[in-house]
Amino acid sequence: MLVLALIGGLLSLTSSSSDSKETQAAHRDLEPFREAVDDLATAQGLRYEDTSSFGITENEISVTASGSQFGSTSSGRDDHGRDVLRIGGKTFIRWQHDPAPKEDVKAGAKAPPSEWTVGLDDGSELMDEALARTVAPPKLAAVLDTALTDLEKSPQSGSGLSNSSGKRPPTVNGTPALGVDTSAGRLLVTKAKPHRVLRLEAYDLREDLSGIREQIENGEVPQARPKVTTGPLASGDGEGMDLFPIHPDTADTMFDTLVKYADQLKDATDHGITFTMDGAGDMNCSSSGCTATQSFTGSVSSIARKERVTKGEVTAVMSATFSIDGKPAGECTSPQRTFPVRGNNVSGTLKCSDPAAGPLYASVAARVQAQAQADADRCGCKVRLTYPLRASTLIDARALAKVEARKLADRARGERDAATCAKPHSFPSGTHVLLADGTTRAIEDIRIGDRVAAGDPRTGLTATRPVTNTFTTEGDKDFTRLTVTTDHGPATITATDNHPFWLEGDQRWKDAGDLRVGDRLRTPNDASVAVTEVRDQQGPQRTHDLTVHGLHTYYVLAGQTPVLVHNSNCIYASVAYQDWATKGAHVHIGKSEVRIFPNDKGGIGAEAIRLKSGTASSKEVQKVLNEIHSNPALRADIIAKATSARDSMNAGEFGMQSNRAAEMNFLIKNLEKLG
Repeated sequence: MLVLALIGGLLSLTSSSSDSKETQAAHRDLEPFREAVDDLATAQGLRYEDTSSFGITENEISVTASGSQFGSTSSGRDDHGRDVLRIGGKTFIRWQHDPAPKEDVKAGAKAPPSEWTVGLDDGSELMDEALARTVAPPKLAAVLDTALTDLEKSPQSGSGLSNSSGKRPPTVNGTPALGVDTSAGRLLVTKAKPHRVLRLEAYDLREDLSGIREQIENGEVPQARPKVTTGPLASGDGEGMDLFPIHPDTADTMFDTLVKYADQLKDATDHGITFTMDGAGDMNCSSSGCTATQSFTGSVSSIARKERVTKGEVTAVMSATFSIDGKPAGECTSPQRTFPVRGNNVSGTLKCSDPAAGPLYASVAARVQAQAQADADRCGCKVRLTYPLRASTLIDARALAKVEARKLADRARGERDAATCAKPHSFPSGTHVLLADGTTRAIEDIRIGDRVAAGDPRTGLTATRPVTNTFTTEGDKDFTRLTVTTDHGPATITATDNHPFWLEGDQRWKDAGDLRVGDRLRTPNDASVAVTEVRDQQGPQRTHDLTVHGLHTYYVLAGQTPVLVHNSNCIYASVAYQDWATKGAHVHIGKSEVRIFPNDKGGIGAEAIRLKSGTASSKEVQKVLNEIHSNPALRADIIAKATSARDSMNAGEFGMQSNRAAEMNFLIKNLEKLG
């Protein structure tokens, strides 16, 4: 019995060693894919290019880390292309070239885009399917990470590497690639370092049949071919997606477009609500201007009533164009008004005025009256006055009330501001830092634990604090060179455009790229120096930054004069996925985290989260609360992240943590109360 037990133990040990070697080999094989997925998880956005099943539509959609989406879809014809925007859980579509433009288009020119509309695709699932496939980069990274982990846990199926067969394309859009077959599809990444994701594609049935036939011809037992069982391709609606991660150096264009589109939503209409004018309406003019009054009836589609009509009301607005004696006399737009929906019907009256039409009316009226008087004198009879007036009216159902449109625009700005916060801000090698003992040292030579001079400009406190972290960046290329006056003559200092300096006159932090001649920068002992020149500099340089405990400030030298700078330029919300499920909603302030939650008074509460890297002070917690109340962009960002977290939790993605979804709902409502 003892011998058998030993043999069994030896056999078990041998098998375990073999499994370990296979697992290690699979892990090594997957390292490029792990690196690419880790890079994807930190991306500020991701652009997808794909074709829907059967090649019906081509889609190009960008999605931010918070889940806002925008892009375009087309079916091959330039005049049928459409733009799409999804933000705050609402989807808007517009024609890239308005099929019925309000103004004449010159021959050979293309019409401008139409207004944003909801309900243009009511009853169709193609757009919803395309948007469902384009998930936020951290969410896609989580899916791919799980798929790679599952691959490592199944060494008997091999590493899943697919490039060895010789049947996979060696490149993606001209870039040499590596491929691996996973439960989310075939993942292709760059062959060269740094590894980046290139494409995720479904498995080709024809290729699978060819592989099975080849195995049979070689006398092998056919193996089950991989299937897509998870991720954005699991529905079978897409054939594959080219992936383009968007990082800080290219994110500005993405966020600027998102903000521009969101600002246009104040004019968005609802295609599911149609209005009919009751007669020609009334137009009244005087020397003070013209007024148009129009009654209407309308019908609300069942989809619009179910999905978009809130509180049993629709919001409508009227636009009117005036002409007097055949000449353009101006236009007006009525204030937005809400009207009750009864069944699927709505009715009401709208009015708008244009004072600018007054002078033309007065001129035409004087001419008409003079002509009428002359005619009356000539015939000795009464002559009826007829004024050649015309008003063309159009009534649209607004997709959003003003406050809703403003919230979505603020949300877009919040995402952009949060992304700006996340950008590294640094100083080039050779920049000197003031140490606690009054000496200086090049920033690249500062180490964790070194004590530096720091200060709180609002209280006047000057102190020494330890460095808790150091950073080196290779890709910074946008710099500002400042020249200041000092007791020793002009001196210069160079920083990335977004590094905050303390502006003594305005008593606030201001990025280097926003400084202007005449601004005064803080130096020790409540003194300041004046900026005499601001020069833009371009070109990659190695840069460095520090994290300083507590105060998060330090002094860098312009010549021999220390100038106060900050090591963290704002408060921002982290990406809301598993992190928010375990910790709750929270924001970063410096390197600390502060949890925010709805309190029992219908407001917002906050508390520090204990971390190994440090815990936020009571002053920092209060600073977060103050910023939430005073900064609509921060509120919009938190609402966006909380909405994303809530939706993921409701979908059951976080198991036992899903009970936080209700907390997110109350948090969103309380934040929205703040405006």
